Amino acid sequence: MNKSGRTTSIHRHLAGVGAFITGVVGGLFLLVLVGVSLDTSRGQVLERSSALGSVLASNLTASIVFQDPATAAELLNGLRTVDDVIEAQINLPEGEVFVTYRRSLLEGQSGNQGLYSESLSMPVLLDDEQIASLEIRVDLWPVYQQLAWISGIAFVLWLLGMLAAYVLSRVFNARITEPLSDLADMMSEVTDREDYSQRFSYGVRNELGSVVDAFNEMLVRIGDREQRLRKMIVDLEEARDQAESAARSKSSFLANMSHEIRTPMNGVMGMISLLKQGELTEQQRAYFETIERSADALLLIIDDILDFTKIEAGRLKLGRSAFSLRDSLGSIEALFSEPASQKGLVLSFTVDSTVPEVVVGDPGRIRQILLNLIGNAVKFTDEGSITVTAGLTDTDKGEQFRFTVADTGPGIHPDDQTRIFGEFYQADVSLTRAHGGTGLGLAITEQLVRLMRGRIGFDSRHGQGSLFWVELPLEAPGDNTLGEWATETSKTAASGKESARLERLTNPTASASAPTTGATEYPLPVTYDLQVLVAEDSEVNQFIIRELLAKWGIEIAVAANGLEAVEAFKKWAFDLILMDIQMPEMDGLEATRQIRALQAGEGIHAGCEIVGLSAHAMSGDRERYMAEGMIDYLTKPIRMEELREVLDACLDKKR
Repeated sequence: MNKSGRTTSIHRHLAGVGAFITGVVGGLFLLVLVGVSLDTSRGQVLERSSALGSVLASNLTASIVFQDPATAAELLNGLRTVDDVIEAQINLPEGEVFVTYRRSLLEGQSGNQGLYSESLSMPVLLDDEQIASLEIRVDLWPVYQQLAWISGIAFVLWLLGMLAAYVLSRVFNARITEPLSDLADMMSEVTDREDYSQRFSYGVRNELGSVVDAFNEMLVRIGDREQRLRKMIVDLEEARDQAESAARSKSSFLANMSHEIRTPMNGVMGMISLLKQGELTEQQRAYFETIERSADALLLIIDDILDFTKIEAGRLKLGRSAFSLRDSLGSIEALFSEPASQKGLVLSFTVDSTVPEVVVGDPGRIRQILLNLIGNAVKFTDEGSITVTAGLTDTDKGEQFRFTVADTGPGIHPDDQTRIFGEFYQADVSLTRAHGGTGLGLAITEQLVRLMRGRIGFDSRHGQGSLFWVELPLEAPGDNTLGEWATETSKTAASGKESARLERLTNPTASASAPTTGATEYPLPVTYDLQVLVAEDSEVNQFIIRELLAKWGIEIAVAANGLEAVEAFKKWAFDLILMDIQMPEMDGLEATRQIRALQAGEGIHAGCEIVGLSAHAMSGDRERYMAEGMIDYLTKPIRMEELREVLDACLDKKR
């Protein structure tokens, strides 16, 4: 509201209040005055008429005693000179009318004489004995007529009084309303401009002055708080930028570390694979298998750290597919049977009959959760039993799957129970601890369960074992997911990566001890009729891939960077290109884009497929690489099983 509008509103309000109070008080006063005037005038008329009637009644005694109506009539006719008397009548005790007087209605007189009148009765006495009664009817119209004039004058005075009160209220209230209006304008200006340096000046020391002082003090405090808030915002923005920079640096560091660690590990494991395919003594093969298992354990530690980082950054994507929960539990049971039996533990799995055959979820992450929980139980339990159950349970979120892992191990100390799911936390950190590990297993497990919108918890008594439980809201499959599940082959055996994880979970010293198994038997080599280009800048990796493929009768061409790979693609027809992602001069992604553009635009070697090679293993890498035109993606160190699957797929397409 503008200044004039706000001032008018305040003035009108206060002036209206003053006029209303004046009107009420003045109106009540005038009503009382009019009422008193009416009562006084009426009383005077009636009193005067009563006195006249009393005198007339004493004069009528002789006329009534001597039965002289004429004389009585003459006396009554004397009332003509009295304007207040309308009529008079003498009544005898028997009720007989003796004489009657009625004043005639003359011209110019009011016709309301009979409407506003009142009767008076006076006794006619003889020696204190009533011999007749005189009734006089008095005209009160002049009284009411006078009252009407007085009321009109009073009403006019009442209106004038209210108007005067209204005007005077506006005049005198302006001393208060104008400073208030100016104060309101200043408050609006402060609000609009957010300029808290302004101050309001008011010199009178009264209640309004106290309000002004409080307002100025509020501006001072708001100004100080605004300055502190702005400084805090600037500090927070700087902290946010630093945190974002640190997060980017952390992600970049982890990605680079993953690449840099996996690249030499690719050389180590590749050379181990090549050496194991040669003629070795049993002791030499045991040495190489120990090195291989140690490398696997190191890679799994790296995977755990990367998983934790991806979860922490909110970039871990859960899969969704139909799978057999019973088959997964069966493969896990087979995986843990031997380690448990070697420690003399009784391992039992129980699946409730209510568990459906097919469910929808992320089978890999569910296996990871169960592997961590069961692996910890096997690792920390020295004697007794481990019981794994799977079933359905009713919760406040509906029906969910519930998994429990109970063991007879040492349990968890009460001081450690609140931190058991903490990152990098281990209950036993002494130099003599019997069990190793990074302390990330349970932390990753808890965060995976949360990502699946489930719950995880445990019950444990120190020295009496532990029971870990997990509740997950797995979905029931639809028709399309059932079809996908029906075409997949159930995997009951553990992969090499899971075997390494199992050994690290259940036997911390396995990576450093020599195996007692005999030499590994390898199947006869298979020959692949494929032309393969390897784009790889590392000479070690070039050598390893050349030697691996040479076992299958494949002669390869080598390109040291993306530019050489594109030029080689233009000159020769290849069935498969193994493209490293990170290379000098031109990286593998740009080379893939150019090769795909040549295939689409010029139709060069349209049947050539590209498979990515990289030591990067961060979330989203696979999707990003395949979006550039690669059909698959292998993580270094390259496993022979994965490489052979790629060669088989390429050979099937060529046929």
